[in-house]
Amino acid sequence: MKSWRRSRPFWGGLFIVVAGMELLSIPLALDALPVALVFGTVGASYLLALVMVIAGVLVWLQPGQRVFLGLIAVLLSMASFVYSNLGGFLIGMILGLLGGMLTVAWTPDSRPADGLDAVNVRSVLAACRRFASRASVRCWAAAAAPGRHCRRLKCSRRARAQTAPLAADASSEEKLREPTGP
Repeated sequence: MKSWRRSRPFWGGLFIVVAGMELLSIPLALDALPVALVFGTVGASYLLALVMVIAGVLVWLQPGQRVFLGLIAVLLSMASFVYSNLGGFLIGMILGLLGGMLTVAWTPDSRPADGLDAVNVRSVLAACRRFASRASVRCWAAAAAPGRHCRRLKCSRRARAQTAPLAADASSEEKLREPTGP
């Protein structure tokens, strides 16, 4: 179920369906029906609500059409402000706008299923070992000492001088030596 939810704009579709149900519930309430009949927009409010519910379900079933269906949900939510009792007393309109925006902004997950989701102790320890093998512990400890920001560069030069083959002339050997200044 979790992989099905991740493969489509689930939360956007859910907000759109809830907004449509909320817009549909207000005209169906017994006390609000006479008020809706006086305005004469009962048919429009039912139509808006039903199309929003259908758009929310279609977002789940056809995630490739998410941009079109998200825009339809946003437009219907804005139209519900006029035709459906101030957008279901603003609750349905806000839910529909939020769901439509989430649907339009959703992008499919291109990572493999076992990518960064499977971080365990073994992989963290392996990464630490790789890092420690690349960095000289003595040099990093010296670089971390307070007030010695340039120490790391000097230490790496010294490590290169120790591992480098003996130079043929004294001038190249002096270039590799650490300066004696402060």
